Amino acid sequence: MTRINELVVGIVFFAAMIVLGYFTIIKGDFFDSRQYYPATIIFEDVEGLEVGDKVLVNGVDAGVVLKLQLLEDNRVKIFVNLFRKFNLYSNYKILLKNQTALGGRVVVVFPGKAEVENQYFDLVYNYENLKGTTVGDPLTMVAQLIDDNRENLSAAIKNIRDFTDKINRGKGTLGKLINDDTIHSETSKMISELRDTIEDSREQAPITSFIRAALTAF
Repeated sequence: MTRINELVVGIVFFAAMIVLGYFTIIKGDFFDSRQYYPATIIFEDVEGLEVGDKVLVNGVDAGVVLKLQLLEDNRVKIFVNLFRKFNLYSNYKILLKNQTALGGRVVVVFPGKAEVENQYFDLVYNYENLKGTTVGDPLTMVAQLIDDNRENLSAAIKNIRDFTDKINRGKGTLGKLINDDTIHSETSKMISELRDTIEDSREQAPITSFIRAALTAF
């Protein structure tokens, strides 16, 4: 084999590797034989959503996010590719929420159910500009709530600290009950006396029953 032939074989080999790498790594659909169905969804915001995130239909992997577009009214339009066919009814719901508690976003589609006798009249045939709802990240919402009420929380914590300090110093009725040994001793004594009274009542119960029975006989 001449040097020219070796050079040609090398160029063809590297070109094939580049093409294969592009479609398998970058495009990811070189060997994908699934048929895709495009759809677009409008959200008020898509915090954390990224291209490549999953689309689930009733929890089943059914598509992928292709593109995000900010509209003139500040809403966000996302373009998705669906590879599963399903019926979408007028009472459908589309949610954008966390995939796990630790993060990651996912678009979840609930196709809904037919509300009329003839389901074909209740189907949604146009998958353009579907309405979506964003479910906020719980951790972010808690952090925002804490930040918005920082002063109130600080005041509440201070009040709790003052309250516990007063209890520890024996101030107030609750503080005296907890810290006064005399009250504790009196309470223990009262419980002991009550226990003795109950025991005496049990011991005298047979005698009381006998006297009652004797009086009833006369």
